[in-house]
Amino acid sequence: MNFDIIGVGNALVDEIYYVSKEFIDETSLNFNQFKPISFQEQERIIALLPDGEKKELVCGGSSTNSLAAASNYGSSCAHICQLGEDEMGIKYEEDLSLNNIKIVNTFRHKSFKTGRCLVFVTPNSERTMGTYLGASEQLNFLDSFIENVNHSKILFSEGYQFTSDQNYYSFTKILKNTKSNVKFALSLSDPFVIQNYRKRFEEVIKIKKIDYLFCNREEAITMCGDNYSDRLKEISNNFVVTDGSNESFIFDGKNESKLKALKVNAIDSNGAGDIFAGSALHKIIDGKDFVTACSFGNYASSKIVQEKSPRMSAEGYTNIKNSFELLQ
Repeated sequence: MNFDIIGVGNALVDEIYYVSKEFIDETSLNFNQFKPISFQEQERIIALLPDGEKKELVCGGSSTNSLAAASNYGSSCAHICQLGEDEMGIKYEEDLSLNNIKIVNTFRHKSFKTGRCLVFVTPNSERTMGTYLGASEQLNFLDSFIENVNHSKILFSEGYQFTSDQNYYSFTKILKNTKSNVKFALSLSDPFVIQNYRKRFEEVIKIKKIDYLFCNREEAITMCGDNYSDRLKEISNNFVVTDGSNESFIFDGKNESKLKALKVNAIDSNGAGDIFAGSALHKIIDGKDFVTACSFGNYASSKIVQEKSPRMSAEGYTNIKNSFELLQ
């Protein structure tokens, strides 16, 4: 089967809470950043929450959220991810199916729980994440991965894959065997990941130059320093650097340009980068240039930050696509 986009990413069930900045300060988490923690530490943090605090469960993970957007717009998508043989793993498979994303990996771990990410959203829409990767960081490599990737147009992954020895091994094995005609798209994911796994990023870039790179300004600076634009041109053919409510910086292989952020009432930044990447990749598959693709990503992210969820409904994605096309 041929796919437009095939992802390699962490399969995580997001458990979302809306809290104060003071609550984050009481935990061991890094404010507005990602931090890997144990399942036991997650339970200790949950115990600190006020009685009756409501949670929202969403089948997420950065790549999964991006694929869900692209798939609901009409791109043919598949996912290489690792689940546990548990109730959450079944829920995750059902969610992928509902979003028309084919799961390539049929192996299920019995000794690891399906990954869980605690997402704490504060009033200014910052998100702080404490993640138990569980089965998601134990990607069991199968030869079928390479066959599926080489029958796809774009291979998309996330920097979060580099935090696990097993996932990094599996991903680099896939990348080394990816045909030259398959485009490589990557999201840098998080400054913490770049700081602690820089050598792995550098090794990946040596294997295959990035065709489409997605990151925010903090990630770009962490990766390349304050004058990041020249260095990013060395490692990627096209890239976009977002900056929250400020304008984004785009390089399309020839020219630099800037894209104004749309002014909206943001209540939750969770998933903004994911929908940006998924939306842009869909437009690339649709034959649009990189600047137009990023304009669509920018528009879609302005919609998701007005929602208390990293995902839209199927109708929500359709509305985003149709309303953007009316503006063109």
